[in-house]
Amino acid sequence: MATVFTHAAAALALGTAFRRPGPPLRFWLAGAACAMAPDLDVIGLSFGVPWGHVLGHRGLTHSLAFASVLATVVMVAAFRGPAWEAQRGRLWLFLFVATASHGVLDAMTDGGSGVAFWAPFDDGRYFLPWRPIPVSPIGRRFFTTRGAVVFEGELLLVWLPAAIFAGLCGWARRSRGR
Repeated sequence: MATVFTHAAAALALGTAFRRPGPPLRFWLAGAACAMAPDLDVIGLSFGVPWGHVLGHRGLTHSLAFASVLATVVMVAAFRGPAWEAQRGRLWLFLFVATASHGVLDAMTDGGSGVAFWAPFDDGRYFLPWRPIPVSPIGRRFFTTRGAVVFEGELLLVWLPAAIFAGLCGWARRSRGR
Protein backbone atom coordinates (compact mmCIF):
# COMPACT_ATOMS: atom_id res chain seq x y z
CA MET A 1 0.00 0.00 0.00
CA ALA A 2 1.03 3.59 -0.38
CA THR A 3 1.53 5.41 2.94
CA VAL A 4 -1.38 7.10 4.66
CA PHE A 5 0.41 10.44 4.22
CA THR A 6 0.59 9.96 0.47
CA HIS A 7 -3.10 9.06 0.24
CA ALA A 8 -3.96 12.32 2.01
CA ALA A 9 -1.59 14.36 -0.18
CA ALA A 10 -3.14 12.91 -3.34
CA ALA A 11 -6.64 13.81 -2.12
CA LEU A 12 -5.61 17.35 -1.28
CA ALA A 13 -4.13 17.80 -4.75
CA LEU A 14 -7.29 16.37 -6.33
CA GLY A 15 -9.34 18.81 -4.25
CA THR A 16 -7.82 21.73 -6.15
CA ALA A 17 -9.76 20.57 -9.21
CA PHE A 18 -13.00 20.99 -7.27
CA ARG A 19 -12.33 24.03 -5.11
CA ARG A 20 -9.74 26.78 -4.84
CA PRO A 21 -7.36 26.44 -1.87
CA GLY A 22 -8.43 28.10 1.34
CA PRO A 23 -11.39 27.81 3.71
CA PRO A 24 -13.47 26.02 4.67
CA LEU A 25 -11.09 23.62 6.33
CA ARG A 26 -13.70 20.85 6.54
CA PHE A 27 -13.61 20.42 2.73
CA TRP A 28 -9.87 19.64 2.83
CA LEU A 29 -10.07 17.51 5.98
CA ALA A 30 -12.99 15.50 4.60
CA GLY A 31 -11.11 14.78 1.37
CA ALA A 32 -7.96 13.70 3.23
CA ALA A 33 -9.99 11.55 5.65
CA CYS A 34 -11.86 9.87 2.79
CA ALA A 35 -8.57 9.07 1.08
CA MET A 36 -7.12 7.51 4.23
CA ALA A 37 -10.29 5.68 5.41
CA PRO A 38 -9.93 2.55 3.24
CA ASP A 39 -6.90 1.45 5.29
CA LEU A 40 -9.09 1.09 8.38
CA ASP A 41 -9.53 -2.46 7.07
CA VAL A 42 -6.19 -3.40 8.65
CA ILE A 43 -8.08 -3.52 11.96
CA GLY A 44 -9.55 -6.78 10.68
CA LEU A 45 -6.12 -8.39 10.86
CA SER A 46 -6.31 -8.16 14.67
CA PHE A 47 -9.60 -10.08 14.55
CA GLY A 48 -8.32 -12.84 12.28
CA VAL A 49 -9.77 -11.59 8.99
CA PRO A 50 -7.50 -13.11 6.32
CA TRP A 51 -5.78 -10.93 3.71
CA GLY A 52 -7.73 -12.29 0.74
CA HIS A 53 -11.15 -12.03 2.38
CA VAL A 54 -13.57 -9.39 1.07
CA LEU A 55 -13.34 -7.70 4.49
CA GLY A 56 -9.55 -8.10 4.56
CA HIS A 57 -6.92 -5.58 3.55
CA ARG A 58 -7.50 -4.06 0.10
CA GLY A 59 -10.96 -5.63 0.04
CA LEU A 60 -14.36 -3.97 0.30
CA THR A 61 -13.06 -0.69 1.75
CA HIS A 62 -10.91 -0.23 -1.35
CA SER A 63 -13.84 -0.72 -3.75
CA LEU A 64 -15.71 1.81 -5.84
CA ALA A 65 -18.91 0.81 -4.04
CA PHE A 66 -17.33 1.79 -0.71
CA ALA A 67 -16.09 5.07 -2.22
CA SER A 68 -19.64 5.85 -3.33
CA VAL A 69 -21.19 5.07 0.06
CA LEU A 70 -18.49 6.91 2.04
CA ALA A 71 -18.77 10.00 -0.19
CA THR A 72 -22.51 10.06 0.39
CA VAL A 73 -22.26 9.58 4.17
CA VAL A 74 -19.56 12.25 4.58
CA MET A 75 -21.40 14.72 2.37
CA VAL A 76 -24.67 14.30 4.27
CA ALA A 77 -23.02 14.35 7.71
CA ALA A 78 -20.46 17.13 7.25
CA PHE A 79 -21.85 19.42 4.57
CA ARG A 80 -25.36 20.38 5.60
CA GLY A 81 -27.02 23.68 5.01
CA PRO A 82 -27.80 26.02 2.16
CA ALA A 83 -24.17 27.11 1.68
CA TRP A 84 -23.36 23.64 0.30
CA GLU A 85 -26.62 23.03 -1.58
CA ALA A 86 -25.42 24.30 -4.96
CA GLN A 87 -22.15 22.38 -4.64
CA ARG A 88 -23.50 18.95 -3.71
CA GLY A 89 -22.69 17.26 -7.04
CA ARG A 90 -19.10 18.53 -7.17
CA LEU A 91 -18.61 17.88 -3.47
CA TRP A 92 -19.82 14.28 -3.76
CA LEU A 93 -17.62 13.74 -6.81
CA PHE A 94 -14.56 15.07 -4.97
CA LEU A 95 -15.19 12.85 -1.93
CA PHE A 96 -15.75 9.85 -4.22
CA VAL A 97 -12.58 10.52 -6.24
CA ALA A 98 -10.56 11.12 -3.05
CA THR A 99 -11.71 7.77 -1.63
CA ALA A 100 -11.28 5.89 -4.91
CA SER A 101 -7.79 7.33 -5.34
CA HIS A 102 -6.72 5.14 -2.43
CA GLY A 103 -7.37 1.93 -4.35
CA VAL A 104 -5.78 3.33 -7.49
CA LEU A 105 -2.55 4.20 -5.64
CA ASP A 106 -2.52 0.79 -3.93
CA ALA A 107 -2.99 -0.91 -7.31
CA MET A 108 0.17 0.89 -8.45
CA THR A 109 2.34 -0.67 -5.72
CA ASP A 110 4.89 -3.40 -6.36
CA GLY A 111 3.61 -5.80 -3.70
CA GLY A 112 0.82 -6.97 -1.50
CA SER A 113 -2.48 -8.32 -2.70
CA GLY A 114 -4.38 -6.67 -5.51
CA VAL A 115 -7.27 -4.28 -4.96
CA ALA A 116 -10.92 -5.43 -4.89
CA PHE A 117 -12.19 -2.52 -7.00
CA TRP A 118 -15.50 -4.24 -7.78
CA ALA A 119 -16.30 -5.73 -4.33
CA PRO A 120 -18.81 -6.87 -3.22
CA PHE A 121 -19.89 -7.79 -6.75
CA ASP A 122 -16.60 -9.41 -7.78
CA ASP A 123 -14.03 -11.14 -5.55
CA GLY A 124 -11.16 -10.42 -7.95
CA ARG A 125 -8.10 -8.47 -6.87
CA TYR A 126 -6.45 -6.22 -9.43
CA PHE A 127 -3.25 -4.29 -10.01
CA LEU A 128 -2.66 -1.63 -12.63
CA PRO A 129 -0.22 -2.52 -15.43
CA TRP A 130 2.24 0.13 -14.21
CA ARG A 131 3.37 -0.53 -10.62
CA PRO A 132 6.20 1.88 -9.74
CA ILE A 133 5.27 2.62 -6.09
CA PRO A 134 7.14 0.50 -3.53
CA VAL A 135 4.75 -1.17 -1.10
CA SER A 136 4.84 0.42 2.34
CA PRO A 137 5.54 -1.49 5.53
CA ILE A 138 2.55 -1.54 7.90
CA GLY A 139 2.51 -0.25 11.47
CA ARG A 140 5.71 0.25 13.44
CA ARG A 141 7.72 -1.21 10.57
CA PHE A 142 7.00 2.00 8.66
CA PHE A 143 9.42 3.87 10.93
CA THR A 144 12.45 1.93 9.67
CA THR A 145 15.01 2.43 6.93
CA ARG A 146 12.70 0.58 4.53
CA GLY A 147 9.85 2.96 5.41
CA ALA A 148 12.09 5.95 4.69
CA VAL A 149 13.06 4.50 1.29
CA VAL A 150 9.39 3.90 0.46
CA PHE A 151 8.45 7.44 1.47
CA GLU A 152 11.27 8.89 -0.65
CA GLY A 153 9.89 6.97 -3.62
CA GLU A 154 6.39 8.26 -2.95
CA LEU A 155 7.66 11.84 -2.81
CA LEU A 156 8.96 11.47 -6.34
CA LEU A 157 6.23 9.25 -7.80
CA VAL A 158 3.11 10.70 -6.13
CA TRP A 159 3.77 13.94 -4.24
CA LEU A 160 5.64 15.67 -7.07
CA PRO A 161 2.98 14.86 -9.71
CA ALA A 162 0.28 15.82 -7.17
CA ALA A 163 1.96 19.18 -6.58
CA ILE A 164 2.24 19.76 -10.33
CA PHE A 165 -1.44 18.84 -10.76
CA ALA A 166 -2.47 21.25 -7.97
CA GLY A 167 -0.31 23.98 -9.51
CA LEU A 168 -1.90 23.43 -12.93
CA CYS A 169 -5.38 23.59 -11.40
CA GLY A 170 -4.48 26.88 -9.71
CA TRP A 171 -3.02 28.24 -12.94
CA ALA A 172 -6.15 27.20 -14.88
CA ARG A 173 -8.39 28.95 -12.33
CA ARG A 174 -6.35 32.14 -12.54
CA SER A 175 -6.32 32.00 -16.35
CA ARG A 176 -10.12 31.64 -16.50
CA GLY A 177 -10.49 34.56 -14.08
CA ARG A 178 -8.72 36.95 -16.43
